[in-house]
Amino acid sequence: MTFLLAFGFILFGLLSLVLGGVVWSVLPNEWQLVGVILTAVGIVAGIPVLLQMTIGRAKLVVEFERIVEEEKRSLAIFMKNPQLGDATTGRRPIWRKIGVKRESIESLIVSFRITEVGTGKILIPIMQARIYSDADSSEAGSWRVPVPPTLSFETTIMVAMWNESKKVAVVPGDRLRAEVELTKGVYRINAAFVVDGETEMEVREFIVGDTADELNWVRRVAS
Repeated sequence: MTFLLAFGFILFGLLSLVLGGVVWSVLPNEWQLVGVILTAVGIVAGIPVLLQMTIGRAKLVVEFERIVEEEKRSLAIFMKNPQLGDATTGRRPIWRKIGVKRESIESLIVSFRITEVGTGKILIPIMQARIYSDADSSEAGSWRVPVPPTLSFETTIMVAMWNESKKVAVVPGDRLRAEVELTKGVYRINAAFVVDGETEMEVREFIVGDTADELNWVRRVAS
């Protein structure tokens, strides 16, 4: 509805410009001035709303990272909804000066599937991921989270963690399944990010070796 209102304002302004030479010219000078004012108001009122609906829309930025904490090694997915003006968006802070702000992600749900590269064997069917957020003081994680505008990566998913005693990588379980062990090999993760009802896909490959240092992301695959 907001988009249609903004579009209506701009359309009115453009029509006024197009018809200006035909309609306004035959009216008294006072009405010509009114026409110019209405044209300006229509364009000025509509543009900020359209900018908010495009530039200010919520945006999920995803990074596949390797976490190194002393002897521990983990593969994780970091997520954020960057503020306008963040270097990753390519936008300048000037948008905020005219009232355009990054909207919050109201609902983020993530699920993934892990297959063995080469054989295509599905090791983990579709699994809903537990999302850890800095806003969750309990650190228990949840399955659906909001993501407000931020400059840092404050939302995380743990994909695989190295188990030194078993010499394998372990994928945390979900509400229905226990954790899954991944032995030495190359794996592919198909991750689905549902952002306010719209799905975005990312496909990556990672390797599991004989040691913790051999647990690492390999490459991005076209989805």
